[in-house]
Amino acid sequence: MLSKYVYGLSLGHFVVDFSQGALAALLPLLIAQHHFNYAIAATLVFAMNLVSSIIQPLFGFLSDRFHTGWIIIPALLITGLGFGTLGWDNQYFLLITSCLVCGVGIAAYHPDAAKLVNGLADVNQGHAMSVFSFGGNLGFACGPITVTLVANALGISGVGLFILVGGGVALLLAHYFPAMRRQSAQHWQQKRQRESDSPVPVKDDWRHFAILACVLFGRSIIFYGLNTFLFLYWMHILKQSNTSGSLALSILFIVGATGTIIGGHLVDHIGAVKTIRLAFTIMPFLLLAFSLTKSVIVASVLLLPIGMLIFTPYSAIVLLGQRYLPNQMDLASGVTLGLGISIGGIATPFLGQVADATSLIIVFFILTAVALIPMGAAYFIIEPTIK
Repeated sequence: MLSKYVYGLSLGHFVVDFSQGALAALLPLLIAQHHFNYAIAATLVFAMNLVSSIIQPLFGFLSDRFHTGWIIIPALLITGLGFGTLGWDNQYFLLITSCLVCGVGIAAYHPDAAKLVNGLADVNQGHAMSVFSFGGNLGFACGPITVTLVANALGISGVGLFILVGGGVALLLAHYFPAMRRQSAQHWQQKRQRESDSPVPVKDDWRHFAILACVLFGRSIIFYGLNTFLFLYWMHILKQSNTSGSLALSILFIVGATGTIIGGHLVDHIGAVKTIRLAFTIMPFLLLAFSLTKSVIVASVLLLPIGMLIFTPYSAIVLLGQRYLPNQMDLASGVTLGLGISIGGIATPFLGQVADATSLIIVFFILTAVALIPMGAAYFIIEPTIK
C-alpha cells in the first residue's frame, strides 16, 4: 500500500507546477496590458525556467551532501509569493523578478521531494513516482483554466490568492514532515544495508545518464513549446476564444496527468526503457499531423494522444535517472525534474522570435523536428540492474 505521505508530496508538486502552467495563460493578459510581443512575453517563461534550470541541480547536489529535506517547506512559500505577485507588478522588471523568485521555489522543491517519494516506496517505485508526477502534471493542467477564471472574475491582481495556497500547503507538509522523513530514512537505511552486503559496489552510469538527458531535453522543449504557444495558437491560428485556448491547454495537461499514472504502471510491468521508447516513437508523427491541420476539431482530437504521450514516460525518466546515478540521487532528481524540464523554458524566447518573424505554425513544425531527438536517443539507453 502506498504511503499517505506520497500524496502529500504530490499535493506540494501540484502547487509548484501550477505556477508554471498558469504562467502561459497569463501571457495573453500581460501582452494586452503591457503591449508585449511574443518574444518579450516568452522571456517571462524564460526567466522562471532559467533560474530553476541553473540552481535546481545545485539544490540536488546540496541535498545529497547535507540532507536538506526540510527545504520543501520554504520552497512552497517562495513559489506562492513569486507567482502571486505577478498580478500586482506594473513594470517589466518587477514581472521578471517575480518569475525569478517563483523559479527559486520550484527549483528548491523538486529534488528533495522526489528523493522522499523514492524513500517512501520500497516496492512499486514506478507507481509511487507516477502519483508524485501526477500532482505536478495536474497542477500544470489546472493552472491555465484556473488562472483565466480567476482573472476574469477578479482581474489579474486576483492571482495574489496563490500566496495563500502556497502558504496553506506549506503548513500542511510542515505538520507531517517529521514522520515523513523518519519513514523515508528507514527505507534508505535498509537499502544502504543491502548494498553494503553486496560484494560489488554500486557505480554511477554517467554515460547512459547523459543519453537520457538528451531524451529529457527534447521532451522539455516540446513540452514548453506547447505550454507557451498552444494557447496563442488556438486563438490566432485556429481563431478560437481566450477561454477556448485555456480549455485546450488544460485538456492537454489533464490527459497528460492521466498518462503519468498509466506510465507508472507501465514502468512496473514492462520497464522504464520500453515505456520511454513507446512514447517517443509515436510522438513526431502526431506533432506533424497537428502542425498540418487547420481544423479545430482535428486539432482537439490530436491533443489527446499528444498529451498522453508527453507525460507517459515522465516517471520512467525520473526513475531511470535515479537508477543510473544511485550515489547522486538528489542530483539526478535535480536534473530530471529540474534542468530537464526547465531547459524547454530557456528555448521559448527563441521560439517566440521565430513566431514574430514567421508564424506560430512554423514554431509547431520546429517542435516536430525536435521530437526526432528523444525518439532517436531512446534507443541508446538501457535498463540498469537494480540490486
